[in-house]
Amino acid sequence: RSKSRGSVTLRSPDPGSKPVIRFNYMSHPDDWIEFRHCIRLTREIFGQSAFDPYRGKEISPGSQVQSDDDLDAFIRDHAESAYHPCGTCKMGRKDDPMSVVDPQCRVIGVDGLRIADSSIFPRVTNGNLNAPSIMTGEKAADHILGRTPLAPSNQEPWINPRWQVSDR
Repeated sequence: RSKSRGSVTLRSPDPGSKPVIRFNYMSHPDDWIEFRHCIRLTREIFGQSAFDPYRGKEISPGSQVQSDDDLDAFIRDHAESAYHPCGTCKMGRKDDPMSVVDPQCRVIGVDGLRIADSSIFPRVTNGNLNAPSIMTGEKAADHILGRTPLAPSNQEPWINPRWQVSDR
C-alpha cells in the first residue's frame, strides 16, 4: 500500500468554489522503494525459463534502466493513476480531528447528511474499490433503516512478513 497521502480542502468560504485537490502521489520515500522493488520483481518473474517461449525484449522501462536513479526517473515520467482515490472524508471517532464521518456514516457536525462511498475509507484498500464501496452503501442503508449492524471488527489484512521472498 502506498504511504503517500493527499488531501481535499476548501479553496474559499464560497461553497461554489472548486476544492483544492492534492493527490501527492509518491510523496512518501517508501513508495519509491516499493515501486522499484515491483519493477525488479516483475523482471525476475518474467526472467524465469517458463516464460522463454513468450518473452521478447523488455519494452518498458527497458533493460538499460537498472539503477535506483534511472528507475526513479522512469517512474516519475511514466507512472499513472487508475484514478481510484479514496479516503478524503475519513470515517472515525468524533474526537479524531481527521474524521469527517462517524461510524454511522453521518457527517460530523452536520445534521441529516451521510456519506456512503469510498471517500470514508480511512486507508486505501488492498484491491479494487467497487466491492467495499457497495458494502459501505449497504452499511449506510442499514443505519438509515435502523437495522442492527454486525459487530465491529477491525482486522488488519494478513500480509506474509516474508512476502518479498516467499511468495515467488
